[in-house]
Amino acid sequence: MSSLLPSQLFPQAWETFKRRPWLVMGMSLIYGISRNLMPSGPALAFGLLLLLLAGPIRGGYDMAMLRLVRGDDSVSFDDLFAGFLKFRRLFLTWCLYALAVVGGTILLIVPGIIFGVALWPAFLLVMEEDELSPVEAIEGAWALTLGHKMELFILSLATFVGLIAGLLTFGIGLLFTFPITQLAWVRAYHEMRRPSEVP
Repeated sequence: MSSLLPSQLFPQAWETFKRRPWLVMGMSLIYGISRNLMPSGPALAFGLLLLLLAGPIRGGYDMAMLRLVRGDDSVSFDDLFAGFLKFRRLFLTWCLYALAVVGGTILLIVPGIIFGVALWPAFLLVMEEDELSPVEAIEGAWALTLGHKMELFILSLATFVGLIAGLLTFGIGLLFTFPITQLAWVRAYHEMRRPSEVP
């Protein structure tokens, strides 16, 4: 039976990180920028472009991290952009994901947290399944995380603590804590997929 406890996921993530630290940090930096930079002021056009590209970059990043988690060290920086081969589906998946999370947060906050925890695997499902539509990816993510939401919520708390620890070192620690927390989440996906005989 798979375990999604942070006490197991983070050591495994650290071992993966140590194999290709510079690659993981570089890809995580680009992914982090595309995910967190919001459009405002003179950066409006650039911010809107990043929002447009967020889904494909998320898909490429997550898939590259998944390959590393599964022991594939042939991953290169170019794999960060593999999601652009499925641009439309990943963009629409991101739109549905963002709509669910933001909508749930506006309503009562708690639903937004639940949707964020439950639907994040949708991008990896699109990357792994060639014929999966955005709606099917969202439904598949919900089904995949069924029975694991409390474990994933605990993982999200551990992730928050890790990112705060990185910020307390003047942000430099984020170069390590951010990619390691992301690898922990991807490892959780790998563990949840194991019963389906995904290699």
